[in-house]
Amino acid sequence: MAHSFSFSTTQMPGTQSIDAWRQAMAEVYYRLDIKSEHSERLNGQLIDWQSDVMGISNFKADAQRVTRRKAAAKADKAEDFVFLFPTRKPMRFEQRGREDMVLPGNVFLLNSAEPYVVDVPDGSENITIKIKRENLLGRAPMLDDLCGRANFANPYLIPAVAMLGEQMLRLKPDDNAAKLEQPLVDLICLMLELGRDGGAPPLTRPELSGLLFSRLCAFIQAQLGKLDLTPEIAASEHRISVRYLHKIFHANGLSFGQYLLDARLQRAHRMILAGNGCQRINIGEIAYRCGFASQSHFSASYKMRYGVTPTQSAAGS
Repeated sequence: MAHSFSFSTTQMPGTQSIDAWRQAMAEVYYRLDIKSEHSERLNGQLIDWQSDVMGISNFKADAQRVTRRKAAAKADKAEDFVFLFPTRKPMRFEQRGREDMVLPGNVFLLNSAEPYVVDVPDGSENITIKIKRENLLGRAPMLDDLCGRANFANPYLIPAVAMLGEQMLRLKPDDNAAKLEQPLVDLICLMLELGRDGGAPPLTRPELSGLLFSRLCAFIQAQLGKLDLTPEIAASEHRISVRYLHKIFHANGLSFGQYLLDARLQRAHRMILAGNGCQRINIGEIAYRCGFASQSHFSASYKMRYGVTPTQSAAGS
């Protein structure tokens, strides 16, 4: 039977928050040494979903070093394959004498039966999926060789796995949520089977890119008024890398910047046309509301797009 758990140190005073965080991490994962980079307190939020097959968690926290020691791994007498998906900040890890820095939008794999170290920066967030060895090794026999590594998974399926895991955390731990466990295991196995390079499906396949492109466009439309709307913000919001975001747009024949500019101009154009007949239209206000940093840039872009200036459009010219 599945069960869920949530925890936050937000309301806890001082060093009590650090001790409470260590205890919560031990309950959700297993015996770990947690060394906070801040001596006065530790801000952390943890959401967890556990069943007999797997555990899924969302971790947000301040900087810390997480160490799995050999003695603790031996005492626990359990072995999980642990997939960690950084979603906001890079994370560094060490296992089996290997170390790497993993950027958001990628994944790395650890074996809980062996010692490891993970360095978590301030403002970090990740999705972690741990699956018992016996539930996965028969499907993916190469897993033992991948532990302590990054850059082994199909880059187009990494965000799909992380997104499905995140959505499962929002469901109640009932029979319906449990029905998603096997599809998630299947997707992880496919992510591994296709690998990072060989067999990667074309980016333009609708099942891989169409839905994400639509979601990115909808996000941009909803955020047009923000002057600082960047690819980094959009990628972070959708738990993908900036590189992957640019590939999604290029596969649809344009760039992030082109889509953003055109969307802003179209909205401004509609606002100007809707104001025709009014005694006064504030062009500067429209430019600001559509996310343009200056009226001059707006006017030049508008004329290039529509062949007339915003003022001429407002006058019905």
